[in-house]
Amino acid sequence: MTTESTYRAMRIAMGLAVATVTATVGCATKPVVIARDDSAITQDVQARIQADPGSTGSKIGVDTKAGVVSLSGAVASDTVRDSAERIARDTPGVRSVDNNVRFGN
Repeated sequence: MTTESTYRAMRIAMGLAVATVTATVGCATKPVVIARDDSAITQDVQARIQADPGSTGSKIGVDTKAGVVSLSGAVASDTVRDSAERIARDTPGVRSVDNNVRFGN
């Protein structure tokens, strides 16, 4: 093999290695979405929000359509609003969250 063909082979091998690592890391970091019934997701999110000590006294509405959770209502602090969104996002089966909770009662 000549120096030029060796260099070309090394570049191809490096390109394949980078592509393989990129594909492997990209696939490994995708969140796993568990298929669940919308009503089960809604009930789960509501129970988790009610169990959160910071959400005591808050009236947050939860609705789910095709795994997309919509939060509504008004809360006393931005922290409660953010916490409700985090709880919803961490619930199995949730694909995304539309946080329409308002700050201020």
